[in-house]
Amino acid sequence: MWAEGTVGDRMTCARHHNVETHLRCGKCGTPICPKCLVHTPVGARCPKCAAPPRSARRGGSPLSYILATLAGLGVGMVGGVVLTFLQFGAFMILPLLLLGFLVGEAVGATARRSYGTSLAVVAFVCTVLGPLLGRAVLIAPLVPTEEVAAKASAALIAAGRTIGGFELLLLLVAGVIAASRVR
Repeated sequence: MWAEGTVGDRMTCARHHNVETHLRCGKCGTPICPKCLVHTPVGARCPKCAAPPRSARRGGSPLSYILATLAGLGVGMVGGVVLTFLQFGAFMILPLLLLGFLVGEAVGATARRSYGTSLAVVAFVCTVLGPLLGRAVLIAPLVPTEEVAAKASAALIAAGRTIGGFELLLLLVAGVIAASRVR
């Protein structure tokens, strides 16, 4: 542990050398001023001791990113197929926002509740592209060509044309909701 000084000892903050303080970190004993102080459930800590462990900040392994992407795209594609058949008109906002929540939860659960900016990007992209890919899967059998690449690109273009400006805006908002679930 750290040695305690007598009451009234004048110390200077370890980070701000011109600030006098009587506070110490409850874990390591480093002198801290009110600017550096981080309130935690177990008391005052210096910024170094209050930072979450590195393992809690990581987004996960490459395999967890791949699985999270597949799960997010799967939920997004199913949502896109369902929303193609169920027309909500002006109330399209509710199912699309729910889709963003569900994609974010699927990505987060698959990545074992790890979080980070890169995982938030995965959730956003899956929310925006998933419904588009779901519609493309429905359209692909109707494309008259036999070549797989041409069929896939034509189906994606046709699916993109079915999404209006308002629905695209709602998909972007849903993507932000999905990203906030894993950030």
